[in-house]
Amino acid sequence: MLYNRDLINEKILNAIEKSKDYIGLGEAAAYIPELLNVDSDNFAFSLVTTNGESFNYGDTEAVFSIQSISKVIDLIMALTDNNPSEVYAKVGSEPTKYEFNSLVPIGDTAANPFINAGAITTTSMIVGKDNDEKFERILNTYRGMAKYPDAHLMEDVFHSEMKTTDRNKAIAYYLKSKGIFDQNPEEVLELYVKACSIGTNITALATMGALLANKGYDIEDRRMLIPEPVVQLVVSQMASCGMYENSGNYLMNVGIPSKSGVSGAIVGVVPGVCGLGVYSPRLDKTGNSIRGKELFKILSQDLGLNIFV
Repeated sequence: MLYNRDLINEKILNAIEKSKDYIGLGEAAAYIPELLNVDSDNFAFSLVTTNGESFNYGDTEAVFSIQSISKVIDLIMALTDNNPSEVYAKVGSEPTKYEFNSLVPIGDTAANPFINAGAITTTSMIVGKDNDEKFERILNTYRGMAKYPDAHLMEDVFHSEMKTTDRNKAIAYYLKSKGIFDQNPEEVLELYVKACSIGTNITALATMGALLANKGYDIEDRRMLIPEPVVQLVVSQMASCGMYENSGNYLMNVGIPSKSGVSGAIVGVVPGVCGLGVYSPRLDKTGNSIRGKELFKILSQDLGLNIFV
């Protein structure tokens, strides 16, 4: 990075202090009951450089579900298990003004891989003999990217989400009816929700971001874990579609390719520099962490992380 360690630390601490202005704004996601069983004012932040340095703050031991950040993993696996042209024949690449769980942006394809319809579609393209094998592959992919062997299925979150997933069930059956995939919709949906229910901590999330910032190469031993062409596609989609219907505004104001989840987590990627992770459960109306996105905006300015500057 462009600064010495002490200066980076000082700037991050100042940014975290500024972000306290947003404490108390918004609400934790209520449509998944288990997500309400946390302190809504929990906070954790991590920055991990492509050289393996880490800066960690707040409740770094807190374990939370990745929720829609799993869409990044689903897309990576779909692109590595299939030819990218096959993936993008079934899912589009354009942002949408509609909310993430809408049926509207489904035509001959789902609009993009980071709305629910698109992620259910990419999940259907993950290879394995059954759901158990497919989920083990998803879990191990995240463990490798995040250097976090303790990543696991949060059973309470999974069962809570399955009880309240009628909208996603409708989306899955609608995708099947449109011929976008031909598998059992119930099985595809179960795998999708399991991926959303993977438990992580904040440093692991930022480490995943750092791997993507490092073109898919392990930040310690430099082994290629994700092919560079796949990383390019995934990070591009994070930039254009990663923050739900707020993606365009976020990209203009923050300039960091990011993906959010309704647990209150956001992962960011600054190519060639670092990965960022923040966890703050209070959300805005689009499902993005209020304090988290404001912190990324401040850091983008104070650390010069905007990819367009």
